[in-house]
Amino acid sequence: MNKKYKERLQEQILIVDDLPENVRLLSSLLKEQGYRVDCATDGQMALSIVKRECPDLILLDIMIPEMDGYQVCRHLKSAEKTRHIPIIFLSGLDSEFDKIEAFKVGGVDYITKPFFVEEVVFRVKAQLSLIQQRQKCQQVLSEQIAERKITEIELNKSRALLTGVLNSSLDGVAAFEAIRDRQGEIVDFRWLIANPVAAMTVGGTIETLKGKRLFVEGYPGHLFDGLFKSFVQVVETCTVLEQEYEYNSFSFKAWFHIVAVKLGDGFAMTFRDISDRKQTEITLQKANQRLTYQANIDSLTQIANRRRFDEYITQEWSRCARDKEYLSLILCDVDYFKAYNDTYGHQAGDNCLYEVAKGIERAVKRPADVAFRYGGEEFAIILPHTEAQGAIKVAEDIHQQIQGLKIPHVSSEVSNVVSLSLGVSSIIPTPDTRTSPHTLISTADDALYEAKLKGRNRVIYRLVEFS
Repeated sequence: MNKKYKERLQEQILIVDDLPENVRLLSSLLKEQGYRVDCATDGQMALSIVKRECPDLILLDIMIPEMDGYQVCRHLKSAEKTRHIPIIFLSGLDSEFDKIEAFKVGGVDYITKPFFVEEVVFRVKAQLSLIQQRQKCQQVLSEQIAERKITEIELNKSRALLTGVLNSSLDGVAAFEAIRDRQGEIVDFRWLIANPVAAMTVGGTIETLKGKRLFVEGYPGHLFDGLFKSFVQVVETCTVLEQEYEYNSFSFKAWFHIVAVKLGDGFAMTFRDISDRKQTEITLQKANQRLTYQANIDSLTQIANRRRFDEYITQEWSRCARDKEYLSLILCDVDYFKAYNDTYGHQAGDNCLYEVAKGIERAVKRPADVAFRYGGEEFAIILPHTEAQGAIKVAEDIHQQIQGLKIPHVSSEVSNVVSLSLGVSSIIPTPDTRTSPHTLISTADDALYEAKLKGRNRVIYRLVEFS
């Protein structure tokens, strides 16, 4: 790991678990991520370390000596100094009661053992990210409150001083007075004051805006359409309006950051053009989406890759185990693909794999059924909530779909066009250690091997056998 990255991540995590192997695994894992790690094997030791070190996050087992994890959590949440520390319960207890109790005593998350290390890292990072965001929000809020207090003071100063301050501001600043009907309901707002930036932004001048109505009369390029109810709420409830607001008209498009606060029977507002920042954010978001896509999609076939296969089968295994539903897997090979490459060349081989991938996708119709390039000329299809007969039907559809492509293959020993051998297997996953995704993969692979032994160009189903 990059040295600068290690120095930057200095959050401290306390692991509380009485099993040494769990402590070693988690400690090693989190240290590799750049965190400082303390460990405790019982409740009293954990409280002593928290009192001394005040960690940023605690991974807490429930069944530990001295006092259980629930008691430790209650003790920490009852103390002013430690109640803010997020606690993730990490336990082998998997009942609904245990999970509810964990959240009742103040836990922020619950991970069931045996755990996936990637899941632990993700959830730890998520909680630490929330802490950082809260701190940033508190800092931003403090700064904004301070700015608003300064603004309110300035509004009460002499007109000459106020004019000087407003004229020097790079943000748009304006103040408005509420216009009410006979029943006392706000029907519009009247401009009281505007600095040059505000006047220029809405297409007017300081003199022409003063006394004009904000909504009813309307102005070309009016920026605040759609905010009337929000401004009324500021005045009537003394709430602070702060939002990023997109204005989009035929002639003008822009993003603004708007802050409005109650002022007398009206409100004062500042607004800033943040179009450049928003454009940067949108560009970064698209870049992140593109990177995520590239990380999960095979560049040649444009279907999901092996990395995504490993993630998805683990995810669906857990889901089907929880729902007690079947999970099916199809593994398939392009028959005599090496001979195809030798005969037609690697470029034609790449085109063949692309067409085969698209043919498989056409046969896989449900949103949850996903096709993957498993490796080389081998493909995989994961079918959640699908029993054996359904999986065999999908496999036969795939087989026919590829036959229907009629891609010539003069070097094949089983057909004059490109064909597939397919192995199929199904299982209802169990949450215990008798089975794992590898069990399903291995059985489907055995079925594929049998299909090849029996002459290829066929579908073979094999039942998962429990040892």
